[in-house]
Amino acid sequence: MTPSSRLVFVGAGHASLFTLARLDEFTSQGVSVTVISSSPFWYSGMGPGLLSGQYEAAEASVDVRAMVEAGGGSFVDEHAVAIDAAHRQVVTKGGHEIAYDVLCLNLGSVVSQGTAQTDSDWQFPVKPVSQFLALRNRLLSLAAERPVRLLVVGGGPAGCETAANAHTLGADRGLKIRIKIVTTSDDLLAGFPAQARGRMANWCRQNGIVVDTNRRLSHFGDRSALFEDGSREQTDLVILATGIRPPDLLKRSDLATDAQGALVVDEHLQSVSHPGVFGGGDCICFQPRPLDRVGVYAVQEGPVLYANLRATLEGGRMKPFSPRRRYLLILNLGNRAGLLVRGTSVASGKMMFRLKQWLDRRFIRQFQK
Repeated sequence: MTPSSRLVFVGAGHASLFTLARLDEFTSQGVSVTVISSSPFWYSGMGPGLLSGQYEAAEASVDVRAMVEAGGGSFVDEHAVAIDAAHRQVVTKGGHEIAYDVLCLNLGSVVSQGTAQTDSDWQFPVKPVSQFLALRNRLLSLAAERPVRLLVVGGGPAGCETAANAHTLGADRGLKIRIKIVTTSDDLLAGFPAQARGRMANWCRQNGIVVDTNRRLSHFGDRSALFEDGSREQTDLVILATGIRPPDLLKRSDLATDAQGALVVDEHLQSVSHPGVFGGGDCICFQPRPLDRVGVYAVQEGPVLYANLRATLEGGRMKPFSPRRRYLLILNLGNRAGLLVRGTSVASGKMMFRLKQWLDRRFIRQFQK
């Protein structure tokens, strides 16, 4: 590697962890490594389990600062507010200007409909993942005094998992939590196989979760959600699970992005407009073909990013990313049940939950050592 090369990471998500755990391979060759991120990293696969109490914070998180510093890198606990790709520079909220030769972006995502307030005591978007822990504490505080009305806006995987784990929290603690899911679609889990949609709907019926379909959120009022059809839902807590998109940082940069503001990358996960800039996870648009924004792709991108960052610094040959068209997705339904979907294959029950737990724990423990 070229001595004094500057490798900078903005964000430390699923796709970056593989490389961050091997930073000594870069720093021992004289490469200066800087990671601009918050710490800890929260594993999205365990987020709903934080809500129900299946996991505590230490089980579902990684101390990124400790990992980076152990590998000889510098950790900057700030948010990046600007990327000047023409001058190869990242600007942080604190005003620091950090120059790079090679840049890796793993910014994660934000909730698509950004009307919820992350500092609110009654509005909780499902991103960032740490919100699940904040929601659990808020639910326990309110439900200790009186029955709680919980409104989940969004009937996709995140909305279903959140509702299921909120129900489990109440059932395990003997608390009264009345849960309603509202979705813009005809069914829960729109786009999933019919068998998966049916099993999810049955699970909600059996556990007393009300589901309203074909309703679109307009805005929030005073402890209420207003919908485009003119209806209003009074509630104590709102969970916003209306889909995800990349944060606005990339859209404001001079990097090539798509209509949503995702970094457009080629088969090597490298920016199509600026060589030496790489990306992974929810913040990229993979040019060869569209990819769902799911953690499994981000995890699979990890070794490819590592290989191509090394190849760029060493002048070697880069490796293409070849995502599988079918991937395994297991929803955490809270009460030791899981819903597995892989292509058109669907299964549910306790064994699916155990498989998910095993996979999640295996993934995160390799970075908690």
